[in-house]
Amino acid sequence: MNKEAMAKYALKSLMSDSQRQQQQQQQLQQEQQQSKKKNWWWNKQPKPESILSLEEQRVLKRVKSRAHFLDRGVSCCCFQVGFDGIVGFIPVIGDFIGVLLALQVVHMAMQLDIPNELVSKMMFNIAFDFVIGLVPLAGDILDIMYKCNTKNALLLENYLIKRRRKMMAHGTTVTTSAPVIKTTK
Repeated sequence: MNKEAMAKYALKSLMSDSQRQQQQQQQLQQEQQQSKKKNWWWNKQPKPESILSLEEQRVLKRVKSRAHFLDRGVSCCCFQVGFDGIVGFIPVIGDFIGVLLALQVVHMAMQLDIPNELVSKMMFNIAFDFVIGLVPLAGDILDIMYKCNTKNALLLENYLIKRRRKMMAHGTTVTTSAPVIKTTK
């Protein structure tokens, strides 16, 4: 009889402990959900570690920041205008300045040994942006909306990630952060 009472007591306390734990877990989950709703801007997820080498990350960061400055530098009435768009309002000279600045972005990207096909796509974006910008007022507005530097930065990023994934699939990853140097013969 004594053993039976002890078994009932143990079963009762075990059940109450598991119920308490379940209630605590549910309460904790509810609090976490409420805090996520209240402070959603604070709960930034950490970025996964990039598969790119340090040199590729450095150059890509420079290209992206320059593209952001040229295409989206200033926010005006829920519309973002960059330095390229502002300078583009100067007739003809502004468009030439915009081309020179965009060519600097491509030159930075060429440090990473990108193929000529990608360079030609980037050059086409720049040429199209330039031709659009030559039209006096409507062209300048379309030039602001086209954002060729941002498109070029995205082209570069996509190419670098695809190239690195191919290298990893073939087992030829480069673990150093040294830049790739072209050799000409």
